[in-house]
Order: sequence, then structure tokens, then C-alpha cells
Amino acid sequence: MTAQTLGNLHEQTASTIIARWLNTVGRGWTAAGDRTRTMAGSNERPDIIVSEGGRMPVVIECEYDDQTRPAIGDARRRLGRTLVNESRPFTEVIAVGIAAAGKNDSDEQFLRRLERNEAILTVQLVSQGQDGAGVKIWPDAPLSATPDDLVAYCEYAQVPQAIIDRESADIARQIAAAGHRLRDSIALTATAAAPTLAALRQHTGCADDLQASITACAVWLIAIDLQNDLARYSVNLQRRNLLSTHGLKQAAILGRLTEEDVLEQWRIIAAVNYLPVIELAIDTLNAGMLGPDPSDVLELLHNLSQQLNALDAKHIYNFAGELWQRIVPDREERAAHYTRPEIAELLATLAAARFAGRSASELAELNLMDAASGTGTLLGAGERALRRQYAAQGGQDPNLHQQRMENHIYAMDVNGIAGTLTAKRLTDLNVEQDYDGSSIAVITDPAGSLVLLDPNITGVSQVLGYRNATPTKGIGGEPGYFHIELGGIDWVLMNPPYGRPRKGRRQVTTGLKKPRAAAKRHQYLMSHGQAGLASDFGNLSNIRLAPGGVYSHVLPLTAAHSASWGNWRAEMEKDFQDIVVIANVSGSELQSMSADTGMSEMLVVATKRGKRPKQWQPTEILCVNLHSAPATLAEGYAMAKEIAAIPADSPRGLLARGNYTRFQHDGAGFPWGAVGSSNNGLTLVMTALLDGNAFDPITLTTRELALPIAALGDIAEAGPTHHSIGHPRGAADQIGAFEWWPRSALGVAPAQQSMWAADAKEQTKILTNPTHGGEIVRFELAQQMVAYRSSFHLNRNISWTSQALAVAHTRRAVHGGSAWNALQGQNVSANKAVALFLNSVWGCLILNAYAKSGQRGPRARLQIKGIPGLPCPAFHLDTPAAQQARDIADQHFDELARLELEPFAYCFRDANRHRIDDAVAEMLGLDPALAGVQEMLAYWRILFAGEPNVNGRQRKIVEALDKHKSKA
Repeated sequence: MTAQTLGNLHEQTASTIIARWLNTVGRGWTAAGDRTRTMAGSNERPDIIVSEGGRMPVVIECEYDDQTRPAIGDARRRLGRTLVNESRPFTEVIAVGIAAAGKNDSDEQFLRRLERNEAILTVQLVSQGQDGAGVKIWPDAPLSATPDDLVAYCEYAQVPQAIIDRESADIARQIAAAGHRLRDSIALTATAAAPTLAALRQHTGCADDLQASITACAVWLIAIDLQNDLARYSVNLQRRNLLSTHGLKQAAILGRLTEEDVLEQWRIIAAVNYLPVIELAIDTLNAGMLGPDPSDVLELLHNLSQQLNALDAKHIYNFAGELWQRIVPDREERAAHYTRPEIAELLATLAAARFAGRSASELAELNLMDAASGTGTLLGAGERALRRQYAAQGGQDPNLHQQRMENHIYAMDVNGIAGTLTAKRLTDLNVEQDYDGSSIAVITDPAGSLVLLDPNITGVSQVLGYRNATPTKGIGGEPGYFHIELGGIDWVLMNPPYGRPRKGRRQVTTGLKKPRAAAKRHQYLMSHGQAGLASDFGNLSNIRLAPGGVYSHVLPLTAAHSASWGNWRAEMEKDFQDIVVIANVSGSELQSMSADTGMSEMLVVATKRGKRPKQWQPTEILCVNLHSAPATLAEGYAMAKEIAAIPADSPRGLLARGNYTRFQHDGAGFPWGAVGSSNNGLTLVMTALLDGNAFDPITLTTRELALPIAALGDIAEAGPTHHSIGHPRGAADQIGAFEWWPRSALGVAPAQQSMWAADAKEQTKILTNPTHGGEIVRFELAQQMVAYRSSFHLNRNISWTSQALAVAHTRRAVHGGSAWNALQGQNVSANKAVALFLNSVWGCLILNAYAKSGQRGPRARLQIKGIPGLPCPAFHLDTPAAQQARDIADQHFDELARLELEPFAYCFRDANRHRIDDAVAEMLGLDPALAGVQEMLAYWRILFAGEPNVNGRQRKIVEALDKHKSKA
């Protein structure tokens, strides 16, 4: 009997049915199931092979969802093997399980499940490790998947990430070599060199001749690549006799490319449109060829285009962006960081899931905006995600690409190259279909795209392809303008620049005073100068999003914790719902999500409320903390699908690579303490503490503290910033009252002493000595600063791995400094209580929740303006409980302040810090003699020390923690 008549699905027939279904999904591939003689040198038969043109074939291995015979076993055996008549070995294989629910299906029933897109499959991705070493299986346990998910995984596997990385790095090296050749050849032409190089610098926006030449070569490669694609795929341009560079070479008498021939072809393209991509190339080629014969450079770029197109991967990968991030060295100055494609896939797929249930026609008309588009990587990922949903909903409009390019995608940037890269990325999504115009603009207003912070400005000019449109206001519909209504955008997808003027670095976008003021007048309040431009772009997104629209940004992690981002958090909670925040806690720091910002980052996805409330209201936030970020597009997609599937009523849980928890704050703009914590138990402990409770993850019990949680600002005032006090000797800017140098360099004790520096070796006791002495450099200001001296100081940038103090006391009043901020607290007993609390595990947990203290890298320290908001028990109150806490602090302080403490990361074994923990427990109404309290505190210390941002992944700390846990 056959499987069909038995009504029992067999593995072989399942593979055949999946292959049959894959052939119906509208891709250009051919899927074949269970064919013999396909593997070179072997009689093994892969379950399914998906083939499409020159793309890498894809192997899918299927098995029933049976742990005793996992499909990954077969998948492993395919790695490194090749198909007959194929030279490229497999580096990735898709392992598919068929859920038990489909085991008793007939063939026809199983096919119907596939057609209904039921989650009847599980998937694991099996690949070779880095440099071909070992085997990587992701995730450890199979992920639930729909048939549409399988289609996506097949697309990713057609172009393995390792091949993309290798090829784009090689092409970038050759572009750099071409740029050197171009610059040197231009320099040899004495009369034309200066004006030619000046023109290249002007068009590329590069101050350096060499960088301008390299960038020009990259722009030409982009245009040549477009030319070759259109000559191959565009029926319209084929009718206009557009030739590829290969065709030009064949037609040329000498078989070489000339600038005249190439420019002629580019003008044919420009006559149809594609101006956002081609216009800059025409300008720079005209400028760059005022000098020598360019044929050698053009020949090299032709070869690079052939190399690039041989991969046949531009439908997925943003090659222009890949090249840009490799050839441009000053992205920090330009605020032009490249979003890693796997992060773009994660953010775009997760955000696009919010449009599930929309019809194909609704999806086709969604307005998508990126007001800081950069290379277009995010926009490309967003468009791919939307079009995937469109196809899944049965959409079949042959003019979809044209309609979306002309009417529904809005991209802006202050950099002309960025506009070109964005246009190229979007064009690559479907080069078979021409478009007549687009809404891609390079904004020359001093405020850049942030001119749209002003709700009264809706017309945007400087649209690429319209040379004569220079005003910054327009009514829409005019040549050179596009119009963005208030609430006219359905989806904002953005990695905004984080820049703010500091350390002599200029800010690309200026002129923000008027648009910021206009936004404020309309009660849009996210902008904050200390938070930087990213908060302004959050404001812009809020202003332009429609009710029900989706907000999706890459943001600095400080947005979750620092005081300057309080307005942004309050506005997010007021105007948005279903907020999801994703952080990566994989390393010693909370890792960057972008390619090379060097800054800890997070992803935020939220939906705008249907009606804007008048005031803040408590809002539930889903916090996802990843133990490792996605390494490939497929992993980014899989993570997004897994996060999107988290049940709305699930308070916490584990993911394939991380955990999630839901939390809600009771105060507007309060730090999102759960963001960046790798352990759900620790998140619950921190959240409970902020609410005035001690939560025990072992017994799942909660004890109410004897004192409510207030703020440090209720107990003491933060002193002046270190900029007012002074700068260390030798600093370029002497803007403060004093010049400081280490006390060890002085023969006698100075009259003016300061806690300027955090010294991990010396500052190991709560009662400690100042590190610096100095002399007055500005007498009048010094008189003012003397009034702010204190014996009570807060460490603003703790390194958990090396430092032992969060608060220090000195025997006499001294100045603060860069690391130590002086606190003026009138109640000496309350000051002592605060010092004990913040140097205990109790205070560590509060600091970690409030400011992610201990995180190294840019902007890790607690901001001056955030010090007053630091949560702290209300030791200042005139109540019996507060008086008792102060009495206990007075009783123990002198002894505890002289104890030698280990760095905070060793709190689990530091007996002296345990004594402080016990004193604080007693101050807060708990009996430290109780075994249950001791066990709870011991477990808190283990959770705290286990955090990556606390232990820094330092081997000696992690090994000591593991040893301690094994003894416990």
C-alpha cells in the first residue's frame, strides 16, 4: 500500500510534498525531492535540493520530530560535500523536522497544511564553523516554523554569509587600489590635477584627495553594476539599446571601455530615471575624467561588477552598504555607521510582524520611512519583509515595485553618497521593473531631516534627480518635492545618528533650535540635547507616525537608563504600546548592534496608540536580553519570529539565545532596569527592589522593606560637575577653578584636595583618602567651589571588575571630580546609611537597574543630572523606621567603613561586604540572623556577579564564581 492509502505520512513522501509545494511559491527555483546520483562521489540522497540559476544550491534534510533520529545527523554529513557538476561545497544545510501533528496525515492532508501555512515544521540551521572548523548548529533546540519560514531560510542559504564577507572584503580592497591609481594618475596631469581633485572632493563630500578618489570609484562601480543589471533585466532599457559594460567592450574598436562610452550608457538610464543612483556617478565621472585616460580604472570596475554579479545575491544582501563600511574610514565623523545586515533583518522582520493580518492591498500601500537612511540596509530589509508578507497574502500586482518606489518609500539623509546607496539598495530589490521618480532626498537644511520636527513643515526638497529644487519647504506634488503628512507614515525603520558635540567632534546636523522648539510647542517632548540626535529622531518618528504605525529604531543602550533619556522613555510609554526592547548581553560589555559604533545598543519596536493620551500612563514593556546576537541573516530572521511569537500573557521565559521578561514602571521616564540583564531572576529582584520589596527567587516570596524607595536627591544634593572644579594637569582645556595632580607627586599635603580620580588600588575602604591635590587657576570660581566641598562622594563610573566603592567618605571635606561627585547631605546619619546601602549588594542591584553602572565604553557613567533620581531607601524621613535605620547606620558605620573590600564583582565571596549587606538588611527591617535572609542575599550575590556587564567575562572572576557555586 502507498502512504496515501494508509493515511500515514512517510518521510520520503513528506520530502516530495515539501519540494512540490516549494515549486509553487512563486520563486524562480526548482525544488526536487529524494533524487539519486546527486552528490559527487557518493550514493547518498539529500531529501530536497533547491536550485536556482547561479545561486548556491540548498539542501534540506527532513525527519519526523523524533529526538532519537534528528535531521541534523543527515545535515552534518552534507557539509563540505558538493553536488554532481557543482564545484562549491555546502557550508550551510537546513534541518527540518515534521511535527508529530502531521505524522498521521495523508499526502493530500499534509499538502493542505503547507498551503495553509501551518506551523507544522521545526528548523535548525547546520553550518560549518568559522574558517571551516567544526560544525555549528543553531539553535540548540529546533524552532517552530511555518512553510513560509522555510522559504525564507532557503533564500538565505542560497548565499552563505561567509561567502559574502569574503567577496565584499576582496572587492573593497580592489576599489581602494583603483582609488589609489585614479588619484595618482590625476596628480600626474599638472594642469588638470587641482580642479579635477577639487571636483571629486566636492561631489563625494570627502576632504581628502585619496578618499574622494576611492569613493568615486565605489560610486562608479555601483553605476556599472546598475547598468549591467538593467541591460540584462529591464525590457524598457533593452528597447533603448542599453549595453552592458561587456557589450560595450565587444563593440569598442580596441575592446576597452572609455569614459565617453560609459557616460553615454548612463545617460540612457537617466533618460528613463534611476537618477538617485546614476546622477552622482555621471557627475563624478565627468569630473574625474578631466585628467588622464580612465580605461584602466573602468576595466577594473567592470571586472569587479562581474565578480559581484556572479554571487547573484543582491536581492538579499546590500553590497553597496557592505563596500561602504569597508572603504570609508570617517563614519564616526559623518555619523554614518553601517547597520549589520543580520541586525537589520532581526529588527525589520520583528517590526513587520505587526502588520500580520493586513490584506495584500493594505500591505502594498504602507508608507515606510527612514529619515537617516545611510546605506539603505534597514529600508531594504523592511521592504523585503513587507513584500514577503504581501506574497504570503496572495498579492500578485506586477507593478508592486514601481508603485512602492514612486509612492510609498521615503528616505532622507544629509549625505549625498547615502542617498545614492539607499537608492541602489532599493533598486536591487527588483531590477526588472523601472520606476519613474522616488522619494529619496539629500537634505541640505542645517537641521537635515530633523527639519521635520516642525509639524508645520511637511514638504521635503532636495529629492535626488531634481537639480533645481533647493527650497526646504514645499506643498508636495511639485517636481523635486515629496510630502509627508502628520501621521502619514505607517512604519519608521531607522538607525539614527547618536551624535552630540563633544571632545571637539563636530555635529553633522545643526540648526536644531527652531524645529526642536516647534516640536515642544506641539507637546512632542522626546528631544534632549544630552541624549543627542537619536532622541530628536525619536521625536520626528512620533510626529510623523500614524495611529497604529510601527516605530522601530536602533538606539544607544543609555536610552533605557540615563537621566537625559527620561523624556524619551516617558513619551514612549505615553504615546506607544506593545513596546519591545532587545539588548545583547553576550560579552564583557552590552554589545553594539551596529557594525562599529563601539557603543552598547538596543533595538526598540513599538506601536503608536490609536489616540494620543494627554499624559503618561503605566505601560507594559517586553524586555528581551540576548546571550548572543545573530550571526547571519537566517539567525536574525529566526530570532525575530521567535520574539514575535512570545505569548502576550507570558510574564517571563527563555528563548533559543536569551530570555524575556515583562515589566511596568510606576513613574514617567523611570529607567528601564530590566534592559540588559541576562538572568530573569535578577530582573525580578531588581524590579522588586525598585518597588520597595525584597524578592527571593529561591522561595518565590516577597518581603516588604521597612522603608519606601525614594530618590537620592531627597537625601542629598549633587555637587557641581568636574568641568567647574577643574581638569587634571596637562589637559587641553583649563575651564575649571583648579589644576589637579596626584598627591603622590607632591612633597607636602596641598591645601586643596580632590577625589578627582577613581583609584581601584587605593580606594578599597568606604573611609578613604582623596587622590589629588592642586592649585587655584581661577580665584573667583574657586571661592564658589569651596562651598561645595563635601566628605560624601558618589562614584559615577564604577567598574565592577576592579573597583570596590560606589560611595566614599573622607575625613575632611574635599572637592569632587571627574569620577567622584560631591554630595551635600545635611543629615550625617542619613549619609552614612546611604553609603552602606550603595556599597552593599542591595545598592549594587539598584545601580545596575537604574544606570547599568559598571558598563564600560562610551557614556557608561551615571550622568550628573541622573544622580538625584538614583533610587534609594528614604533614610531621611521623620518616621520611627527611618530613625531606626539611621541609628543602625551610626552604630555600625565606623567599623564597616574601615573594612578592606574586594571589587564588587567578587561580592559572592567577600566576607567584609557580607557584613555590610547584613547591616543594610537590618536597616531595612529584615533580620540578618535568619537563614532565609542569608540564603536570599547569597543568591542575590551570585546572580549579580553572574551578569556579563558585572564580571566582564574575566576568566579569573568567572572561575572564582563557579568554584564558589560548586561549594555552595
